[in-house]
Parts: sequence; structure tokens; C-alpha cells
Amino acid sequence: MHDPGGLDVEREGDRIRVRPRGSVCLIRSGQDWTDTAGDERETYLSDIEPNLRAGMDFLERDGTGVGCFANRYLTVLDEQGRPTERSYGLSWWRTLAELERWSESHPTHLAIFSSFGKMVAARGSTNLRLYHEVSVVGPDEQWFEYAGCHERTGLLGALDG
Repeated sequence: MHDPGGLDVEREGDRIRVRPRGSVCLIRSGQDWTDTAGDERETYLSDIEPNLRAGMDFLERDGTGVGCFANRYLTVLDEQGRPTERSYGLSWWRTLAELERWSESHPTHLAIFSSFGKMVAARGSTNLRLYHEVSVVGPDEQWFEYAGCHERTGLLGALDG
């Protein structure tokens, strides 16, 4: 089965194998507000994080329209399973160019970047730690297989119909 969104699909019983046709881009984008305090923490939690959540929700819900196959916004848990003050977004993109285009021009990312920029401009520095890990994975380095999964799991959510 061929999907016009850039994915090939094989179905065998409850197993679904999804193979992107070319290289794909993976980004893990993290936030750690453990060392923030006072107005910096308040600004992160009341201004920046809601914009981040809105951007992550957009990519999860409507990301295929901008080239994002799948996105999840995750909270890091401690050894007892309790939430920490760290989170990250994890996204698979059709191309690095589409990821860059979203980050440079889409209103959801511009809101994230703008709220962070305002905080840094007002403070001059920050204890908020952010990182981005980006990989481009070649066709021979990918294999996505799902067995008995919800229809929106991973790349399954990017399939038409």
C-alpha cells in the first residue's frame, strides 16, 4: 500500500510496517526548569510553556500539513514515576527543511520563540536549560513496526485513511 504523504505501508494481521520513502528527520527538543526560581520560573510556567504546549499540540494534531509525521510532548519522570521539572518534544519530520520552515515561520513556533526572547531580554540571562538534538536518518536506518497499537501511535497517525 502506498500513502501519498511519503510513507509506504505493509499490513499483516495486526502488524503494520511503515517505511518512509527517503531520509527522515528526528528532533528531540528539551526543557529543564529545575534551576529557575521566582519571576523566571513564573514566566516560564505562565508564558513560555503554554506556547510550547500549544505548538506541540498543533504538531501532534495537525503536523502532517507542515511535514511532521508524528510528535509527542513528554514529561520526564523520576525513579518513582513522579513528574520532574523537565520535558521534551519528540518529532519525526518528512525532511529537515520542513522542520526548519516550521521553526522559522509557523505562528506556533514563533510564539514559543518570542515568549522566550522576551524573558531573556527582560532578564539578561536565564537558568532555564534548553537543548535540541537533531538527526537525519537514512532510508536503510529506519524501521517502524506497530502491533495492535492505537491508530494514532507514532507514524500511524500520519497515514491517510
